[in-house]
Amino acid sequence: MAQKPRVNKSLGACGYTKTSPPVPALSPTTKILNIEIPFDDALRLNVAIDECVHRLNSYNRATKAGKQRGLILAVHFPSQRITVHERKITDGGA
Repeated sequence: MAQKPRVNKSLGACGYTKTSPPVPALSPTTKILNIEIPFDDALRLNVAIDECVHRLNSYNRATKAGKQRGLILAVHFPSQRITVHERKITDGGA
């Protein structure tokens, strides 16, 4: 029986202290966003990413469905949180 991929469930989250440039200053021309993460939250993020990568590794990468799974880092600006999700990755280009 094939393992059914999980969707819309966070594998972990962490907080961050600030972004550079600040969120209100972001624009379509912003080329880079720096996110400052305190050590304790960086550990939480590391565990969440590790958990997601382990799950991704359990899928059969020889199948199309297995190749389409990936990791999503969701940055929630209003709450200053970062969540990690496993999801189907679409090839939309950059």
